[in-house]
Amino acid sequence: MQYTTTLIAALSGLTLLSGLPSSAMASVNPEKHKTVKKETLADLVDMKKPELWIGSSAPELSIAKFVKGDSVDGFEKGQVYVVEFWATWCGPCIAAFPHLSEMQASYGEDVRFIGVNVWEREKGKERMELVEKFVADQGDRMSYTVAVEDGSSMADNWMKPAGQGGIPAAFIVDGNSKIAWIGHPGGMDKPLKAIVSGEYDGAADAAKSWNQQVAMAALQRMDGSFNSGDGLDKARKIAHHLSDKEFGAEPWMLNAVAWIMLSSEAEGVGMEDYKFALATVATACEQTEWKDWGMIDSYALGMHKTGDTTSAIKWQKKAIELAQSEEEGIDKKVIQELTDRLAEYEED
Repeated sequence: MQYTTTLIAALSGLTLLSGLPSSAMASVNPEKHKTVKKETLADLVDMKKPELWIGSSAPELSIAKFVKGDSVDGFEKGQVYVVEFWATWCGPCIAAFPHLSEMQASYGEDVRFIGVNVWEREKGKERMELVEKFVADQGDRMSYTVAVEDGSSMADNWMKPAGQGGIPAAFIVDGNSKIAWIGHPGGMDKPLKAIVSGEYDGAADAAKSWNQQVAMAALQRMDGSFNSGDGLDKARKIAHHLSDKEFGAEPWMLNAVAWIMLSSEAEGVGMEDYKFALATVATACEQTEWKDWGMIDSYALGMHKTGDTTSAIKWQKKAIELAQSEEEGIDKKVIQELTDRLAEYEED
């Protein structure tokens, strides 16, 4: 009804303006009627797309030495490559080696995997000796081409401009020598398969990847503000944007937004924040059919923060019951935390 009323008012306004004399029409200030650009989530967290992104031409390979496998001089037309960045001290990188080896074996000549060593503490000859021994010790766990960057050139020309601050990180280069995908190597099975088969929608994935990065950065910014009490006005805008637009169909993320607000003890956080958080986590509970103990725990906290202690006790007991009934079992510390919150509610 509100939309209809607004539309009628707008049409009426046009009719009135058309009947004004020319002198009156000339007095209307067009500056007042300019369309104001809506503030996006990226605006709120001051994020801009990285210089190197999906669709960008792949930078050149700048390699000091190939320590395993055939050397690669450049990206050949029609050939798909995976350029993966790792370091000897990186546990998650080491854990990813077997999976990369399996993928190389599976794709054969259709995809060339290149593991590029970056961010080592050692330099020059010491670094080369370290990496060569490390790779030799890995044996079949690294069954693909492995290289050491020239100085810091690969990190500087790939990782840094792509905004990648952690390893392992993988870049898929398509047959046109364009960056087709960027992310953790553990998540590239599906996009790599689509890229090789020619069924990949790079533009759609680029938009999705960017939205995910912005959303996670926004969640971190919101968390920081609700912890410190600084920048709460912007943090509230971020919370509403995440709840209404980004995480509407993602109950776990909705729960994260709600929990950040409900667990805050910062000065300036108040009842309106708690009410919004309660409504947000209620949506998450509905989406999971009120069967997820973690979300119900948040819901109970929301009830407590908004003054409904009776409901808080009821739902906290439900959260404990669900947690205790999980087949895989829940850590005793978690059960204790849930029980401690119930005791707090019962004391009020």
